[in-house]
Parts: sequence; structure tokens; C-alpha cells
Amino acid sequence: MNKTKIEWCDSTLNPVVGCTHGCDYCYARRLNNRFKWVKDFYKPQFFKERLEKLSCKKSKNIFMNSMSDIADWKDEWIESILKAIKENPQHNYLFLSKRPRIYLSWLNFWKENMWYGATGTGTQTVNEAMYYLGYKREWNSFLSIEPLLNEVEFADSIKNINWVIIGAETGNRKNKVIPKEKWIKRITEQCKSYDIPVFMKNSLAPIIGERNMIRQFPIELKREE
Repeated sequence: MNKTKIEWCDSTLNPVVGCTHGCDYCYARRLNNRFKWVKDFYKPQFFKERLEKLSCKKSKNIFMNSMSDIADWKDEWIESILKAIKENPQHNYLFLSKRPRIYLSWLNFWKENMWYGATGTGTQTVNEAMYYLGYKREWNSFLSIEPLLNEVEFADSIKNINWVIIGAETGNRKNKVIPKEKWIKRITEQCKSYDIPVFMKNSLAPIIGERNMIRQFPIELKREE
């Protein structure tokens, strides 16, 4: 389990590496091209032995798939991962998908220390994500708007979301999108009206200014001291 530079969690653990989605701006694929963890990033691989690292006693907020999308996880992988989570209830476990329809098959998996997240980049994909995240209101759910590629107007289903994370595209892609300040402020205004905590990633600081950065967490995700 690795201490991470991802600001909204304590650690990352990637029992699966690889993704079939193929986003142009994918940082995970870029990292794998550099470090060669798997030969073909478009063919996800399972590393069951990594689950042993969950046995550490100190409670952490662990992002379980920074190098994959859970929509690609095979049933037998999920079974092993959920078994490890059950055996290590001291942590909070955060999952993320760009294909949030997958959560319909996770209806009976959820535990109080599991957080289901979905990624959107603009109004259409964000509202689609919220539809699936709100399918079961008991879930702890979070929305990752990263990279923010255009303005976002939330549907009323935003009221079912527990947390919103916002970030800009990183890297040096040729057609890289720089979010407008008004897009960021509009998201925070809407979240404030529903009392939803907002976390702005460091990538937004050059756009909105360090003094205007918001870094809120749900009370259930207390950070390491």
C-alpha cells in the first residue's frame, strides 16, 4: 500500500492495474507507460498478493483503484477484494468508475466503510454519474469532476451525493483543457446550496487562486493526523 500524492485519500492500493476505457487524458496509462507495471494497459491484470497490505492496523482512507476502473474487474477479483475488505474493517475504502452503471451490480456489496465514486467531466456525464450513485441512497457516494472539461449544471439528484471533488487536467496533452474560473465557482455554489462538502485539487490553484481553494471532507473520512 502506497502513500499517495492524491490529496483526497491517505493511501492507494491497486490490486488491479489496467483499464479498457481509453481516455485521451488518462494519467494512469501515462504512468504505466513510464514504469511498465503491466505490458498492455488495455488488458487489466489482478495482483491478489497486494491485498495482504490491508492488514496494517492504522485506519486509512484507501483509494482502491487509481490504476484501473472497477467496471473492468472480473467477478473472481471482486470476490477476493471484498473478502479482504471484510477481514480489514479498520479502513475506509474508496472506489471510482467512469462507467457508473457498474454500481447496479454492486447493490449488495456496500458496507459502511465503502465509498462509491463516479467520474464526470461536464454536465451530461456528471448527471449520468449521479443517477447511478443515487440508485441506493444508503450508499456513501462521491463525485469526481476531473478533469473539468466544461461547465456543470447539476440535476436535482446532487442531493444524494455525499462529496464532490474537482480537479483540472494535468500533463502536457496537446489539446489540454484549462477550466474557467466561473465553472469552478458555479460547482461550489451548487454544492453549498445542498451542504455538500467540496474538495479542490491542487491543479485548480493556478486558476482560482490559493486563497480561494476549498478542501472539505465528509465527517466520515477523517484524515490521518
